[in-house]
Amino acid sequence: MAVTGVGLVTAAGIGAAATWAGVCGGRSAAASDPGLAGLPVDISCTVPGFSPRRHVGRRSVLTQDRFSQLSVAAAREAVADSGLDPATWDGARVGVVVGCGLGGVATWEAQHRRLLDDGPKAVSALLVPMLVPNMVAGHLAMDLGATGPNLVTATACASGATAIGTALQLLRDGSCDVVVAGGGEAGVTPLIVTGFAQMGALSRRVGEPAAASRPFDRDRDGFVIGEGSGMLVLERAADAR
Repeated sequence: MAVTGVGLVTAAGIGAAATWAGVCGGRSAAASDPGLAGLPVDISCTVPGFSPRRHVGRRSVLTQDRFSQLSVAAAREAVADSGLDPATWDGARVGVVVGCGLGGVATWEAQHRRLLDDGPKAVSALLVPMLVPNMVAGHLAMDLGATGPNLVTATACASGATAIGTALQLLRDGSCDVVVAGGGEAGVTPLIVTGFAQMGALSRRVGEPAAASRPFDRDRDGFVIGEGSGMLVLERAADAR
């Protein structure tokens, strides 16, 4: 298997080059999050300057949750980086496998508030299509004209890695010639953050966000929640050559 394209939309930057520069520069992406104000943990790593309208398209604002928007943007970069052209490839031979554990939790929470505050008629008819995890692969397929196998893997923190392993199998068994694979998540919401905090999973170093994430330190006290997407274009090595 060969990786022929890479796309990243992360808290370190939008695009693979910006992300790599941010990581190599040693800049922490953790910061106080106004959307989490008043919660026991109010720090997060969000994608800076991401505009769904600009980076994905105006329609995405109405039809996609943020986890799908981030993933579509990353997938577009990965395909462009590969040199492949969705306008000319055989879409039936192109698969999509995306890892996602939570789905559209921001949409879920917002629409639940509408139900409680304004009643059933205020709830969007697109609630379910926007929140179910499998729709991220669907949006990528529609955006890229990929009509081959279309899957979402949900194995918690290993979801993206599971997606890449699944993509490898699709290439090996001849189901696809190209697979767009990776992961996407946007779970920085009050309910999800509170849930992780209640189980003791999040760092409580809210007074020093830049020093809160220290996974290999003996004094670590949890992770800092974030959002983003990473996508790869995968091909058989012989085809890539």
